[in-house]
Amino acid sequence: MNKFRSEIKSIVDSNYFNYFIILIILFSAILVGFSVDLSPSSPYFNLVNFLELIILTIFCIELVMRIIAEEKPHSFFLDAFNLFDFLIVALCFIPFQSKAVYVLRLVRVLRTFRLFRAFPNLRPVVSGIIKSLSSVLFVAILLFIIIYIYAVLGVSLFGSVDPIHFGSLWKGLFTLFQILTLENWNTIMLSANSAYPLGGPLYFVSFIIIGTMIIMNLFLGIIVGNMGKAIDKITGNEEMKDYLDEDAKREEKLDQRLKAIEKQLILLARKERRKK
Repeated sequence: MNKFRSEIKSIVDSNYFNYFIILIILFSAILVGFSVDLSPSSPYFNLVNFLELIILTIFCIELVMRIIAEEKPHSFFLDAFNLFDFLIVALCFIPFQSKAVYVLRLVRVLRTFRLFRAFPNLRPVVSGIIKSLSSVLFVAILLFIIIYIYAVLGVSLFGSVDPIHFGSLWKGLFTLFQILTLENWNTIMLSANSAYPLGGPLYFVSFIIIGTMIIMNLFLGIIVGNMGKAIDKITGNEEMKDYLDEDAKREEKLDQRLKAIEKQLILLARKERRKK
């Protein structure tokens, strides 16, 4: 059993196997895009379903091989990426009705995210984003408070002048969110400037400085910082792995030398016995 597991592990860890899975994932993503506008009456409908069945079979075989390759099968599910792969493949077996075809396509297109396994350099990006969620949440709350304050001020000041953008609190919130993206903000500012030559520019410029240049940069700073920590952690693990591999090689060489010395001692002992 150990020999069979080691053979499966060597296949799973090989570059050719990983390249093959990458090609299947990319082909699966292209196939989902092709099937978006495909109707059941299309001559390619049955062909696409057949190819989807083959792709799903390949993914199932891959998962089984990865589980077998582990020393303990349950340890496969301790890795977040492994668990994600398993859930994506398992969701494809849910019997969706005809009205839920869009959900099925969504599940199929989610298989593209399996590329994160194929490219280890993408993992720090994902880890950084996930670890940033808790910190980003508080920054998002701060941003919402600022948008809300400015929306109330905007509706109070510019509601009668520009009802399209500040006619209600909801419109004010949506307008300020649009301004955060710096999309068409100067056009929105024109009506306010005509009514308040000093207050209008001060309102919009201060919001852009606080909201876009400060708060949005906080988002980026938190995410980039956590990405850096994730990269350092992965680099440290790789360096430790390299050190352990080198240490194992040194021990193996030392063991070989000790065996060679032992053989020489045995030969010398035999020669001494023959002389006697």
